[in-house]
Amino acid sequence: MKYRIQLDTNKNLFIAIDTANQNHRGTGVTIEQAVAQLNA
Repeated sequence: MKYRIQLDTNKNLFIAIDTANQNHRGTGVTIEQAVAQLNA
């Protein structure tokens, strides 16, 4: 799965977003947590 990473500086959260489906996303304090949530 391809994804892109976005950083929400207001909440200090990383967001991993599936490039094929923009509504499929995961968030986390670290990039690894965001990607793990995206893949779950």
